[in-house]
Amino acid sequence: MRMLLTWMLSFVFIYATDLSYAGSSTIGKTVFPVLAKEFSQKAGHTFSRIENPGSGQGVDALLKDKVDLAGISRGIEDKERAQNLRFFIIGYDAIGVVVHKDNPVKNLSMEQLKAIFGGKITNWSEVGGNNAKIDVVVEILGDKRATQIVFTEIVFDTKTLIGTYSKDAIEVDAPLDEVAYVKNHPHAITAVSMVFSKTNPEVKSLAINGIEAIEKNIADGSYPISRPLILVTKENISAPLLQFLEYVYSKEAQAIINKTFVSAR
Repeated sequence: MRMLLTWMLSFVFIYATDLSYAGSSTIGKTVFPVLAKEFSQKAGHTFSRIENPGSGQGVDALLKDKVDLAGISRGIEDKERAQNLRFFIIGYDAIGVVVHKDNPVKNLSMEQLKAIFGGKITNWSEVGGNNAKIDVVVEILGDKRATQIVFTEIVFDTKTLIGTYSKDAIEVDAPLDEVAYVKNHPHAITAVSMVFSKTNPEVKSLAINGIEAIEKNIADGSYPISRPLILVTKENISAPLLQFLEYVYSKEAQAIINKTFVSAR
């Protein structure tokens, strides 16, 4: 793929251009601004808009020609494959199951996880914790949020969000809101990209089936709740966008990605 991008770029003289991104906040609020800044300094092209409405809404914006590039932090949906789109995996992320740092529970099985988020297990004492009601925290279930979609598919084996989760689940707007809620509520639990929780000393991630969400386990696929990070374009890619994709697969850019996630190369 890299050779193809290089070959296509070799025939085009590229003028400075404004570009735009919309999609996954897991990508758009972490590595993407850094990649965009470094790319701008090298090539002169600027991402004047970086928006984070979520994966599904990002693809919708791309299909409506509202942005040049979308980002998704989940698998590719069948309806997306049916469109004239191209997909570029740039790295891998883990979804951490996050609780307050003082919660004595260290590990949950997938079955326990399903029962907790589904509302069948409602007290921490049922999984070896304190006698306290479990507060389940999720992103807004109707907003096509990739983290919630991936977590639902892996844990519940369904793509249906509404009605799958506990009727008492607390819905919040964004990943950082989930982490903030858990930080301030000792009996809460949420599922969020590791990038939003691993630097917060007030929360911790649980092992799942005895496997921790660390780089080695994410890279080899043994951690059970992981996902690809994907950039999405239309079939016909502009020359400046091709140049950006070429940069993303460079050693320099992959090193940037690897500081936060697991790089694709």
